[in-house]
Amino acid sequence: MNLEQVIHQRWAASDTLNALLPAENVKTGRSLDGSTPYATIARLKSRTRLRTNAGDALDELTLRICVWHDEYDAGRAVAEEVKAAFDRSAFTLAGGDRVVQMLRSDDFASQHDDGLWQFTTEFLVQVYLSSGT
Repeated sequence: MNLEQVIHQRWAASDTLNALLPAENVKTGRSLDGSTPYATIARLKSRTRLRTNAGDALDELTLRICVWHDEYDAGRAVAEEVKAAFDRSAFTLAGGDRVVQMLRSDDFASQHDDGLWQFTTEFLVQVYLSSGT
């Protein structure tokens, strides 16, 4: 499983997050559905921090989770729970890879012209790649 799939799986496994915003409303990339509330997961940038002769590597990437909601308080509650669930976390991925640390690096809220609220949280994620790819 890749990082986005594991984030989605961990969202579904969290009773609190899933109650605030069901996992089926969490999408990777842009959501073209248009019905709110929903959340999106997007990988913004990635770079290799360390590569060894043994073939393993340490990558660092920025992951953005956006919560889109019509109501400020309800959207803020989801965003706060996203931070609580994923900030300062570590977990395994497929093939011996693992997230060494996932640290919140930025978060903000904005209201669009149509009244829709967007709560954005960015995480700096360090991923150990056992195969280096």
